[in-house]
Amino acid sequence: MLRVCLVGLVAGGHSGVPRYAAALTKGLDDVSGEFRDLELRLLTTARGAREAGTRNIAVQLAGGPFSTSNAGLGRIVTEQVQARAVSADLLHFFDLTGPALSGHRRFVTTIHDAAVRHGFARLRMAHKRFLQPWAIRHASAAIAVSRFAKDEAVRMYGAEPSRIEVIHSGPGLLPQAADAAAPDGAPYVLYVGNLAAHKNLPLLVRAFGATGIDGRLLLVGRPGDRYGEVREAIEASPARERIEIRSDASDADVDRLYRQAAMLVLPSRYEGFGFTALEAMARDCPVLASDIPAVKEISGDGALLLPVDDVDAWADAMRRVLVDGTLQDELRRRGATTVRRYAWEETARAACRLFLRVGEAQA
Repeated sequence: MLRVCLVGLVAGGHSGVPRYAAALTKGLDDVSGEFRDLELRLLTTARGAREAGTRNIAVQLAGGPFSTSNAGLGRIVTEQVQARAVSADLLHFFDLTGPALSGHRRFVTTIHDAAVRHGFARLRMAHKRFLQPWAIRHASAAIAVSRFAKDEAVRMYGAEPSRIEVIHSGPGLLPQAADAAAPDGAPYVLYVGNLAAHKNLPLLVRAFGATGIDGRLLLVGRPGDRYGEVREAIEASPARERIEIRSDASDADVDRLYRQAAMLVLPSRYEGFGFTALEAMARDCPVLASDIPAVKEISGDGALLLPVDDVDAWADAMRRVLVDGTLQDELRRRGATTVRRYAWEETARAACRLFLRVGEAQA
């Protein structure tokens, strides 16, 4: 029996990686009975336990002075301390980190992107500058959420390709309780994600202002790096009265916003996977996205892909989707076909098979 501890304090946090951790844990919980040679245990916070909602996997709540931390330095410190004492043969981390204070322990790490090496996420990168390269070098194996993420790890960190397995993420946000409320106000264009400049939001704001459409732009997410540039673009926009920021939307709110939006826009300059495109497709929402490697890999022709720096192309595409019912239907059809290729249960099964191979290789 291989005992695996899922180090999942991050599951109680916000944004992409926490959502990945919580949804994958639910997937592991659902398929755990299929793997009789595995014993899974989740180490997390009280909030992480609620988000993961496991029924079959035992939960161990973190202790210590930062035991409620789901993000930042408090989370990292707690993980490092707890990893030294937890009873397990193998540790699994849901992001690119590992047990640096107990380097003898076997662990599997997860590669989402190499944003830190590109200079993104500077507000949160101090500990990552050390932990990410260390984790790449010392992990028994690594999961990359996309081929692009694996290529980035090899190129930017010098990772050994043979120790990285591509296991595509599931389709992001899990279904939420139904909400039949009608949309409020004019049609809206929706963005979901960190409100950071590298997400290319200043371009999106300029493009929206150039559409001339009678609608709204909703930016849903928490402020990120260079958020001031986003605010400046909004203040300079002729459509600034129709641009709204929502920083406190719950998962149920986001689910509803996807279902009622005229379209989702994902104008990012850089992504390791691109959750929100699949989340929107799963909710019958047309998707416009940047023509960048990870998004092309994951979304394929399910989205209308656009040049990352072309304001006119983005403005024209938003305008066309709003007025062309045939194009809306085509994007919905393509999105539904694309998202059917992804399932959290399949991601979980592939992770379990990897755990077993690591255990056998080092038995």
